[in-house]
Amino acid sequence: MPLFFNAVESAAHRLSIVPPILDYFGVLGLHALVAAARTGVFDALRERPSTGAELAATLGLDARSSDLLLRSLAGLGYLRVRRGRYRLTRASRLWFTTDSPQSLVAGLEFWERTACVIWPRLAEAVRDGVPATPFYELLEGDPELSRSFQAWTAALAGRQAPAMARAVPVPRGARRVLDVGGGHGRFSLELLRRHPRLHATVLDLPQALKATAAHPRLSVRAGSFLDGDLGGGYDIALLFNVVHGLDDAQAATLLGRVAAALNPGGTVVVGDQFGDSVMPGRASRALLGLLDLNYLVTAGGRVRGFREVSELLRAAGFHAPRHRRPLRSVPTELALASLPTHRPH
Repeated sequence: MPLFFNAVESAAHRLSIVPPILDYFGVLGLHALVAAARTGVFDALRERPSTGAELAATLGLDARSSDLLLRSLAGLGYLRVRRGRYRLTRASRLWFTTDSPQSLVAGLEFWERTACVIWPRLAEAVRDGVPATPFYELLEGDPELSRSFQAWTAALAGRQAPAMARAVPVPRGARRVLDVGGGHGRFSLELLRRHPRLHATVLDLPQALKATAAHPRLSVRAGSFLDGDLGGGYDIALLFNVVHGLDDAQAATLLGRVAAALNPGGTVVVGDQFGDSVMPGRASRALLGLLDLNYLVTAGGRVRGFREVSELLRAAGFHAPRHRRPLRSVPTELALASLPTHRPH
């Protein structure tokens, strides 16, 4: 939530003058966001600023209830109010209006279900050290949940992909890309736009591939990246937001399989959050910690540092791992590495 404390509020929380009650209502903030998107609040305010009464009449909402929702959204930083009229903030216009290229609205169902079904089992996951819910099996067995998850990740990827594509080194003569767990295919699509000689294959589970973008040089391959057939003869492999969903043994297995699927001299690109290069600030560290918990409870994975990812890459046969943080893609960083040009005998 785009919510910032002033100096007095910060001091009150730091000194425990007030209880940490905001955490108790954090999930309610998520549901307020979902309710606003589903009732058309953000799209209506995109058309024109409105009073609570005007908005309620336009959308057919209860006047008092909608006023409570609007005041809450303004308090959370999603709306501004001036002379009794509510207006969108930049964040809500960018992320929560349905006609925005980066709209997250179609992905809200995924987070709503996660908050209600998966996160309440965190204590169980912490107790046992394993995910409470087999996340990828859950997505594969629930088409609507898979659609919402892919919509969410595609919206974020659409914002990040151009910067990512500029940062990915494409070797001279490269022709084939393997996008591991690529689902929506947005990262591959951006590479294809920049490099007309490339062809890409998106490997993912069948439900995820229903969201893959259409392109004449992009094909799909259904299967598990842990034990399915990856194919071979690739020059570049993309692993975006994949490694954090795996335990150490699975990550080592996958990187070994990717190395075997690449041509000599092939390049691997791991896009993820790295715990040892987090941006400075308490909020950034707290968010990374919550992400770590989320990966535990959903998939049994974790946030790794760049050094840990580098060790996994070297163990799989890659050399000289290097770190990149593309502009306009602060949440996702890159670990780049290549295979030797000649395979050892």
